[in-house]
Amino acid sequence: MNVKERYHGWLIDLISEPTGYTFRCWLSEQTVWLSDCKVYPTPQQALAVARHRADLESACLSLICFLNEIKGHCYYLSSDEHQALTNSILEFAKSVS
Repeated sequence: MNVKERYHGWLIDLISEPTGYTFRCWLSEQTVWLSDCKVYPTPQQALAVARHRADLESACLSLICFLNEIKGHCYYLSSDEHQALTNSILEFAKSVS
């Protein structure tokens, strides 16, 4: 049994495995997906984790897009600071995933 759900611009795919459920989150029209590669005992647990992961990725993407947008217009943000902030966001996302 596979279940698909749209959530905040993401397509969440729940996949039935022999020991439970996994998930894949896709941004619409993308060929790249993300998952934590864990198996959850119920579809509800897998869906809750998938939604959390989609929210986290959306927040990180928004912050990085904002940093990229202001990079050329902000006199108070150096290239090194921009890179450090971007790396910090990516490291945080990786650490909680």
